Amino acid sequence: MTPNPFTEDQLVEKPAIELFEQLGWQTVDAKDEVYGVGGTLDRETSGEVVLVGRLQSALQGLNPEAPQEAIQHALDQL
Repeated sequence: MTPNPFTEDQLVEKPAIELFEQLGWQTVDAKDEVYGVGGTLDRETSGEVVLVGRLQSALQGLNPEAPQEAIQHALDQL
């Protein structure tokens, strides 16, 4: 059976993923995501739209001299 060419997956998601890959971004197809610690994106539910662990790592990488309190404050604000 041929996939329907007029789905959100075919018209939006796959082209967006391909574009991000061409731009050098690391992409993840989380269609069959595993939740919890050590899961696909380290989030408990699909309702967690901010990947806090990755955001915290990025903030620390961009601000290596910042105290942990400042990083935590930034996370709270975001």
